[in-house]
Amino acid sequence: MKKVMFVGETRVGKSSLIRALSGEEYTSHRAMAVEYVGRFVNTPGEFLENSWFYNALITTSADCDMLVFVQDATRGSSLFPPLFAPIFNRRVVGVVSKVDAPEADVARAERFLNNAGARDIVYASVVTGEGLDTLAEMIG
Repeated sequence: MKKVMFVGETRVGKSSLIRALSGEEYTSHRAMAVEYVGRFVNTPGEFLENSWFYNALITTSADCDMLVFVQDATRGSSLFPPLFAPIFNRRVVGVVSKVDAPEADVARAERFLNNAGARDIVYASVVTGEGLDTLAEMIG
């Protein structure tokens, strides 16, 4: 089984995706600590929001087979730096979350993820279940 690390800003839906994919009752404790849920690794949003913590993301990814960059489709900006994905030397899948929201701009979110270096993009909603099967298949 692949170990998968989720990266994204605070409140983009990382914990919800992990809960939906794992089938476990999981609630993030938001203690600015890395959390492990089975084979999933949930990183704090602050690790992406503050470049001083990029080294923590890189170090945590060392034990992972794949990364999932999560971008909220309702946000007008992104904190993923350009070409961020290649520094991890792992497969990076981009997930556009909250695609069911009325204010979602999926094309903008996809551009943010492409600029960050994610080439495989999945559109997902934990509310409707859209994209969860595709994501589960991609992460193995």
